Amino acid sequence: MYRYKQIEYQCGAVLEVIRCIPRGSRKGVPRRESGTKSKEEMDRANMVQAARKLERKINANFRSGDLHVILTYRREARPEKAEAQKMVKKFLADLRGRYKKAGVPLKYILVTEYKRTAIHHHLIINMVNDGRQTTMDYIRKAWKGRGSPKFVQLYDDREYSDLAKYLIKETEKTFREEDSPTKQRYSCSRNLVDPKPRSRIRKTKTGWSLEPRPRKGYYLIPDKLYNGFDRMGYPYQRYLMVRLDPEEDWEPERPGGGTICMRS
Repeated sequence: MYRYKQIEYQCGAVLEVIRCIPRGSRKGVPRRESGTKSKEEMDRANMVQAARKLERKINANFRSGDLHVILTYRREARPEKAEAQKMVKKFLADLRGRYKKAGVPLKYILVTEYKRTAIHHHLIINMVNDGRQTTMDYIRKAWKGRGSPKFVQLYDDREYSDLAKYLIKETEKTFREEDSPTKQRYSCSRNLVDPKPRSRIRKTKTGWSLEPRPRKGYYLIPDKLYNGFDRMGYPYQRYLMVRLDPEEDWEPERPGGGTICMRS
């Protein structure tokens, strides 16, 4: 009998599945020698984990129609790093007031980048339409005089792992610097759902399939399927499934923890 652990994260319309060999079930399981990791390999592994955490947060809290905004500064008025953080903090306070007036809570994820490029901010934010103005109008007014915001709507498939990887890569060279004003890769509003894992031990005769089937009502993303080994050298699998009709089926998890149905 073959035992493995299945971990699942329900993040909006996306279901992430991880399969691995738990402690206590590794006897007799072929293992690949992992060896000593170089600093570069460890940094890459840390980036992967950071991107996955951010990916789950974006998928669980934002949907198609919400915005990825790039906030830039006029060339002649580009601030220093610490001053830019004060400006964006004031900007967010302005937005929060506008959202409150519209009766909608502000949800956002903020990333600041300044290495190898002019300082700018990436903002993922929930879209509002109060009947007279939209989030884009709010942002233009709140950012007026500083620069020209650029707006990109989040794409329709509701799976944002590539965006998460991009944002983590943007900050890799800056957040660890001694004079970094943030000391973190990104910041976010406190009202965001943090998807919680659910896991169980599964038993089979031969182990998991290297080509998993999508669950009913979902489709599997081929290039998000990984079959390989974990850091200890034991077999590991990860893949993503997305609801076929995310607009109808998607329901955000409630802050404080989510639920997930553990079906085979």
